[in-house]
Amino acid sequence: MYKLDKKDKDILYQLDLDSRQSFNQIGRKVRTSKEVVQYRIKQLEKEGVIKGYQTLIDVSKLGYITGRFFLKLREDTPEQENKIIDYYKNHPKFWWVDQISGGFRDLGLACWIKNIYDFYNIKEDLIKRFGRYINDLYISLYCKFYVYNRNYLCRDKERKNETKILFFPELADFDDKDIKILRLIAGNARMNFVDISEKTGISITNVDYRIKKMIRKGIIKGFKVLLDLAKIGYYWYKIEMQLSDISVKQQMLNYFEKHLNIVYAYETLSDNDLELELEVDSYEKFREVLEDIRKVFGKSIKKYHYFLWYKEHKFLFMP
Repeated sequence: MYKLDKKDKDILYQLDLDSRQSFNQIGRKVRTSKEVVQYRIKQLEKEGVIKGYQTLIDVSKLGYITGRFFLKLREDTPEQENKIIDYYKNHPKFWWVDQISGGFRDLGLACWIKNIYDFYNIKEDLIKRFGRYINDLYISLYCKFYVYNRNYLCRDKERKNETKILFFPELADFDDKDIKILRLIAGNARMNFVDISEKTGISITNVDYRIKKMIRKGIIKGFKVLLDLAKIGYYWYKIEMQLSDISVKQQMLNYFEKHLNIVYAYETLSDNDLELELEVDSYEKFREVLEDIRKVFGKSIKKYHYFLWYKEHKFLFMP
């Protein structure tokens, strides 16, 4: 396990707020030189703590919606599970593939789709290819996706409570050049303008203009750092809740935004009214968070269950 010190955490927090910041910009904010920032980031990359840099792209602005599958496998051998993982890691319509550590689900898959018929065809293909290995299949559609800052990395006085919300019904104006840029920076948010220009044939000034324009239009919602949580001794839990009183939903979302360890929340078209995900350094810390949610909102929660994400194989906000 890699032991983060306060300066490492400060730098990671800045990368999580905006991973396109320069070494110099980060250095001013964490009160150290750009050379120290550069060295520490290179070390964190070398040690595998930083897996990459991700652009938060709201593909609903491009005309897509998101469908999700949870699978409980019947013939649960590593070979069959890996076969399914490899297939969907390489599937161009799937943006997320994750293994689950829990008794009632084994895999999570999410895909970009244009409409419900597209989703139906993908579901049918999944069943034809792997149905004989699947015991249970849970299907849902994302309606809202809330992304919060990793405030557990941050000192109290520098903490920022803010929410980036993805998935809206309104389309934005874009063209093929925008798509070329998005496909390059989706999995490499720190790619510089010169490299983007060389790979797309778009001038440096136009690349700059187009990225700023896509931020204004809400196509780009931000730039985040991808962490290997296991490398720093953290665990990634998910809680799914059915509410007996949905009028508290906004209160709960406000609570999630301010919580140090909650990093995502979702509203889905499924049995669940709210879903949330958190990053903690122990099971005891997870139980502490869960108990506090129950203490504050327990009267409005009909039922809940949770599980641990085991290993993320693909996470890319772009078809």
